[in-house]
Amino acid sequence: MANFNTHLVGGAAASGVLTSTLLMTGLFTPGQGMALWVAGTIAGLAPDLDADTTAILKGMFSALGVIASFAVLFTFPNLPLLYLWGAMLAAFLTIRIGVLEIFAYLTEHRGSFHSLLAAVCFGLGSAFLCWRFIEQGIDFAWALGGMVFAGYLVHLILDECYAVNLSDMEIKRSFGTALKPVSIQNWWASGIFLAIAVYCAVELPLPHKLHHEVAKMTNLDQAWFARS
Repeated sequence: MANFNTHLVGGAAASGVLTSTLLMTGLFTPGQGMALWVAGTIAGLAPDLDADTTAILKGMFSALGVIASFAVLFTFPNLPLLYLWGAMLAAFLTIRIGVLEIFAYLTEHRGSFHSLLAAVCFGLGSAFLCWRFIEQGIDFAWALGGMVFAGYLVHLILDECYAVNLSDMEIKRSFGTALKPVSIQNWWASGIFLAIAVYCAVELPLPHKLHHEVAKMTNLDQAWFARS
């Protein structure tokens, strides 16, 4: 499989190309473009969340633990200080150690996270969260979801490319475990991904201008190639 640096550079490069294309539509500000690029780059690392030893997984649960600590702080601000500190520490450790261990036990590397269904789920889920909870415009939400999907897909493609040894003309045993439509072995996780994807697809409104602007750019590109 490709290593961390390869996924980071590959995701960043692909996201940069797509972000520059989206900015050419004139629908997004440079700040939004930066957010799209960051989202695509991070998504290029996301499939390795199911690797129990990855720094990405530990970092994510550390961040969730900090969020849980602040949730306790804002929910119980009137607790005595020592009790409040204890509750915040307990919330952090529960997420960082307890929930992380459960997640690591239930997931398998190259399982449900390494599938096209997971890429679709993360893309639609990101678009839905951006639109519903961050309250961004629907065009930006769909652009964000598309960037997440693309970054996620780049990771899966790179893993498959590294499963082919061109120098010895052999295919490694890991070939086909990343870019699969769905994980049958981890059927319960695939079912969760499917349910999330369907729900988000049903709830999300269609973009207002994004698809028209992208189609317009495509037609212009075709006309340019025809003249040349």
